[in-house]
Amino acid sequence: MIFNGESKSYIRVRRELFRPPSPPIEFDTIDYSTGGSRVVKKRFTGFTFTVPVKIISPDKRIEELKEELSDWLIHEEPKKLGFKDIPNRYYLAYYESMELDERPYSATGEINFYLPDGRRIGEEKTININSSNINHTITGQDKAPWTVETVFTGNTNEFELITNQGLYLLLGYEFIEGDRLTIKYEGREVWLNDRDLRHAIRLKTNYELLSPGNLRVRASHNCTLKYDERYF
Repeated sequence: MIFNGESKSYIRVRRELFRPPSPPIEFDTIDYSTGGSRVVKKRFTGFTFTVPVKIISPDKRIEELKEELSDWLIHEEPKKLGFKDIPNRYYLAYYESMELDERPYSATGEINFYLPDGRRIGEEKTININSSNINHTITGQDKAPWTVETVFTGNTNEFELITNQGLYLLLGYEFIEGDRLTIKYEGREVWLNDRDLRHAIRLKTNYELLSPGNLRVRASHNCTLKYDERYF
């Protein structure tokens, strides 16, 4: 188990009890007056992910190890949770609780994590975009958030990005040479040189997630479109 980029040599995942989770789904439906219903929206929901573990150390008592584990596991923000036999995939997780049957130098039990989004995250992909239509295949199994970045090589008063998947961005502002623009799907963030620009620019946007499959995209200025693959 690797959490926040670190593993502990004295922790072993009990594989005979370990079952990678499938994210639960909630459905929004419309009921018809004549009977029956129709699904209008579905979304993945958060849940608790239990990892069965065995902790053993010949040098440190279990109480000392538990203090060390607290420093490792408890954070204000979700951290990457991965496993060595599932490379290039990870979850974003909060530590939730630990339930252990303790001995002086060992313990068996469970570490519980809370996953706000139960989907696994894969590799980061980068698409280099220019003013000509570029075809790219969005990989993964589910829709993914994205980040657009550009550094302007000359003065201009707008930035535009157009795709065949509904994602559209048009920003009006007096950009100058060297300005670095960053636009993020998550939080609908717009940054210029590390300054929040959302209330200082003219926006005409359609924030859509990237869907697996063909993407055709072009932009008024050279830029990059980045996303992390999403898997069930």
